[in-house]
Amino acid sequence: MTLVSDPPKTASKRRRLHGVSERRGSKTGMPLWGALLFGLPFVGIGTFLVLAGQRIVGVNPSSVHAPWWVLTVCGVSFAAGGLMVWGMAMTQRGAEHHRRAALRRYPPSDAHVDHAWNPRGERSRQWPRAWKAVLMAAFMTVFLSIFNWWAWGQGGPVMVKIIVTLFDLVLVMVWWQAVVLVSRAVKFAASRVVFDHFPYAADRPVAFRWIPPRGVGPAVKGEFTLRCVEEFYEERGSGKDRSRYLVHEVMCEETQSFDHSETFAAGRPLEFRFSVPEGAPSTALSADKPVFWEFVVKLKMPGPDFEEQYLIPIYR
Repeated sequence: MTLVSDPPKTASKRRRLHGVSERRGSKTGMPLWGALLFGLPFVGIGTFLVLAGQRIVGVNPSSVHAPWWVLTVCGVSFAAGGLMVWGMAMTQRGAEHHRRAALRRYPPSDAHVDHAWNPRGERSRQWPRAWKAVLMAAFMTVFLSIFNWWAWGQGGPVMVKIIVTLFDLVLVMVWWQAVVLVSRAVKFAASRVVFDHFPYAADRPVAFRWIPPRGVGPAVKGEFTLRCVEEFYEERGSGKDRSRYLVHEVMCEETQSFDHSETFAAGRPLEFRFSVPEGAPSTALSADKPVFWEFVVKLKMPGPDFEEQYLIPIYR
């Protein structure tokens, strides 16, 4: 089945993706030892606070100016933050181990060295993404419970109540996003992209097949986009208020869309062909500043909409 769509739209002007927090590259933005050391005090302090809150480690009760459960919650928040950093470090370590192993089998310029590709295609990651969203929402709930106790349980200042209320509204949106991702994972089975070639050449058109999942059906509109994205960390603020944010910036993209009713059958392939702009960058997922190509599918339909991204191996 070949989708009959509106004329493709090509964009070459860079733009930032908002609301995207999934890291695609294998680097954490700091060396492995730095990530491990950065997370160590959070895990250490968090563990101590949990043990103190559970009265396993003895502390002077007169020095505790909050209920014991607050100590436990503080400890869980600290430890969870450190474990998240360690998890990112372990992911980076696994990618580096794969790279060293691949270098023994392939030349340095080979796509297998850059990323652990499946040459046959790329599968969806709906459930892993949904579970991450649920864990993040749960972490924020635990963390904000301390401030809600201070603002409302202890009659905190008005400004504290206003700030906490704003953060609670953000938490509601985070939980809503988690619910949306879980509902999509429940409704739609695994989907995948089947590569016609591996890897694709950056100076030639890219053709592949998308296999719709179980749960798709009539869609009122949709978009199919092949885009090149640069990933990097950006520092904001200064001094103690300085923080780092993950940024995804689209370098170029082409979109095929339709705005009429279209019916999709589970397992029935749709063929796509995209042109790659001249001079477009090569995939570099293991670089300090990763670059990757992804195929994005967005379908508007009754109930939860379908939305998924698949990495596409385009190399020079």
